[in-house]
Amino acid sequence: MQRTEKILVLTLLLLIFLTRLYHINTPPWEFEESWRQADTESMAWNFVNYDFDLWRPNLNYDGPFPNIPALEFPVTTGLIALLYGIFGRQYFWARLVPIIFFLLSSLYLYLFARLHLGVRAALLGLACYGILPIFLYYSRAIMPETAALMFMNGGLYYFNLYLLRTKEKRQIFIGRRNREAPLLISGLFLTLGIMTKPPVIFVGLPMFYLCFKELGLSWLSRKKIWLYALLTLALPLVYYLYSGSLADYKFTLGISRDLVLKKALTAFYSPEALEFYFTNIPKTIGLSSFILLFPAILTLGKKERVILVWFLAMLLEVALIVSPIRATYYLIFWAVPCALLLGILLERILAGKRGKVLAMVLLLIVALESYIWVKPMYSVNEVMVTQVKVVQQLTTEEDLLVVGSFDPCLLSLSDRRGWRYNLGLYPDIPEDPYQELNYYIAKGAKYFVPIQGNIYGDEDGELLAYIESQYPKIEPVAGYPVYLLK
Repeated sequence: MQRTEKILVLTLLLLIFLTRLYHINTPPWEFEESWRQADTESMAWNFVNYDFDLWRPNLNYDGPFPNIPALEFPVTTGLIALLYGIFGRQYFWARLVPIIFFLLSSLYLYLFARLHLGVRAALLGLACYGILPIFLYYSRAIMPETAALMFMNGGLYYFNLYLLRTKEKRQIFIGRRNREAPLLISGLFLTLGIMTKPPVIFVGLPMFYLCFKELGLSWLSRKKIWLYALLTLALPLVYYLYSGSLADYKFTLGISRDLVLKKALTAFYSPEALEFYFTNIPKTIGLSSFILLFPAILTLGKKERVILVWFLAMLLEVALIVSPIRATYYLIFWAVPCALLLGILLERILAGKRGKVLAMVLLLIVALESYIWVKPMYSVNEVMVTQVKVVQQLTTEEDLLVVGSFDPCLLSLSDRRGWRYNLGLYPDIPEDPYQELNYYIAKGAKYFVPIQGNIYGDEDGELLAYIESQYPKIEPVAGYPVYLLK
């Protein structure tokens, strides 16, 4: 890199970091994906306080410890736990880990884009990557997505580097002693990426394209590439099978089986999926960015075709994975090549007459729209804040709770264990809600906590009226009752 280029890259990375500092020490009780953030953070704290075994993470719901779910490999939670163990439980550290992962993913994305787009388009792509709404918010959310982005972008970059070295038979960029070093690093990154978030596997499609582009059909006879592919896919499979065998609760496997595998080929055109995309694509990349994708794709040159392949690969992930799950943060992988497409278009505009002004205006529009979409996501759930304080005031860490909510946030945020009531998720728990409550009491539940006096699925108030008639009520804050079960 030239000195000017290094300064520009570092400046962009610094701006990306600074824009992630807002609410950096806030607990995960913002409205946006609070349950997922609370899960991740509480799991890290349980590593510190209960059992630091990465193979056996513990959640706070579905009963007392041990409470091991079948989950992805906890890279993010493990690092947060290490920082908690050293510096104490400050949410700053929990948010800093995903931010650092995102910065690294940004650097790898730039390095990859530089190989295919040139410096200027890569810089503009990096700028878009830093300001699109989904990245602006979720890159500082206490979730594993940014670790997966780092592994995906880095794995793709190092694989591309290996192909270039193999094609040109000379050492370029890094690691002059070992031509295979990038392949080993890429394999490690993508293995961890798939173990962190399985949709990373879709990056294999642009990798196939690069194999043909750089080596033609000769790559088919290269044993190292086949061994690389085998290990990169087999090791995550072994992990998921092993993780599932250890788990006390396998509801995540049920999501994969019942949602993804059964509905992958039909869900993308369902009314529910179409409504989801209509609502969530604007707050993923912004409406203006979505419109700009079309001219960006139409202006792609032959050298930039790999970005289109990457875009289509992640569009396939959207159709097959996101459509049945319908979780906004799963769109984060598709948004990566979108950022590069926007960078390509802005570079084209920049090269035209009076292009500097137009490119700057468009970039400012994208940034302003991102701010408009993201600002409400930082809103704090004041009901949850009050409910957590009530629970922490009335109960101890040893008390087991039953919460009247599908959302496990209250248990995770208050650092308590227990069960979610009236869900009907597990075959070993009585379906009748009255028998279900007695089941929890027999298991040691001491308190019942409705969320601001409401129970999930109890629209007519019948269950709450029953609990009110049977158990003493404690109400330190008006409208936030807690019931003593034993």
